[in-house]
Amino acid sequence: MVSIIIYTTEENLIHKKGLKKGEEKFKEFYWTFPRLPKKLEQGDKVYFATKGFIRGFFIVNDINENPLYFADVPENNIIWNCNSWKNITPIQTKSFQGFKYADKVEELS
Repeated sequence: MVSIIIYTTEENLIHKKGLKKGEEKFKEFYWTFPRLPKKLEQGDKVYFATKGFIRGFFIVNDINENPLYFADVPENNIIWNCNSWKNITPIQTKSFQGFKYADKVEELS
């Protein structure tokens, strides 16, 4: 199993959890990548960090390389069900761009 961490804004995390007003009915959300994480598979975890802490994770439902069914999203993406969100005891982290593998964070290994 491989897990990744994505650093984002608090507002974006609320959106990806399906908690933003008007988005409550949506169950699946996605994140796009220029290049997909190499070893990420269905069932792996995608941790999200915001405001200096890793907050929790989603379970990957699907991985799409250049998906055709998202006509407005031509990039590679991973998809999760927002109901799969699990809070964790926050773990301090520095902000970063893109993603990093969770095995780089001792508390997540």
